[in-house]
Amino acid sequence: MRRAIAQLLRYAGLLLGVCLALTGLTGSLLIFDHALDESLTPALRVSPSPSAASLQSVLTAAEAAAPSGSELIRLDFARQPGSPHTVRFRGAAGAGGERPLVEASVDPASGRVLALREWGQYPMSWLYRLHYTLLAGDTGKTLVGLFGLCLLFFCISGLYLWWPRRGNWKRALSIEHRRGALRLLWDSHRVAGVIAVPVLCLSALTGIAMVFAQPTAFVVGSVLETRDVPSYSVEPMGVPLPPDTLIERALQHWPGSVLKRIYFPRAEQDSVRITLRLPGELWSNHGASSVWLDPYSGEVLGEWAMPHLPAGNRLLAWIFPLHNADALGLWARWLWIIAGLMPTLLFASGGWLWWRKRQR
Repeated sequence: MRRAIAQLLRYAGLLLGVCLALTGLTGSLLIFDHALDESLTPALRVSPSPSAASLQSVLTAAEAAAPSGSELIRLDFARQPGSPHTVRFRGAAGAGGERPLVEASVDPASGRVLALREWGQYPMSWLYRLHYTLLAGDTGKTLVGLFGLCLLFFCISGLYLWWPRRGNWKRALSIEHRRGALRLLWDSHRVAGVIAVPVLCLSALTGIAMVFAQPTAFVVGSVLETRDVPSYSVEPMGVPLPPDTLIERALQHWPGSVLKRIYFPRAEQDSVRITLRLPGELWSNHGASSVWLDPYSGEVLGEWAMPHLPAGNRLLAWIFPLHNADALGLWARWLWIIAGLMPTLLFASGGWLWWRKRQR
């Protein structure tokens, strides 16, 4: 049995190692995606300022810079002092009928547009598409999910092969450096792989859950109580309130919360959805809680407070911030980066060991 699993693991690793290595490398780079984006595009960095431009002036400047025919979708608030607000639009339809996503980065203090870019074309967004879809749309997204299943198999089967049959844990976790380079490489390959198993399994499981979101929600809902995300319609009544007023109402509803994103109405009867991070929520960049407002009256129509939702919804909300370590702090982000490099290192060392064995 062990021999058959070892053979399957060896040749499956040789066949799929490049794909898993690519997914791990791109995932590692995306852990600090916004910081890298600002480093690659210095125009995005601004001097922190205690003053702030009105949200309406930010939107006005972004809409003036956006291509003709663009539709306002949402605004992502600056993650930290010195970072820009990001206003996202759905661009006009091109020759193929597709509507690109256009992002305007705006200085929160002055309301000045710093950059106008098409999502998927600048480096970090292109890297995100490569990580999530292999640049192949829905087909590539499905393949990435299948690669996650393969990674899960590698973790479980590798752990099974490593597990000491006679309880010799010291030998199982030791690296012999006095018996030649090949033995050193083999022991390093074995021990490093086992140490990385917990993080790789968590990354694989959360990645699979994001790719196959509907089946995941069905499975979770069959075991734990879940609730559907609500939607609200309104009766158009004149001119919508300024976005600054709506933001103020949302913060009054949840004092001490941190603004993360605002979704704008696509039609006159649509409500405004504002996502926030509530006090006590562990993630830093994720907005899992929402409040819906009437854009004409400012009335609070409903809320989606993550701490008060059923267990199934809370479990589903943890998937994304666990996948990118947003919920676990800075130390976990660096740990996730190292774990993301492991498929490449294991593929390279395993391939070299296989090649030397074939030569012998």
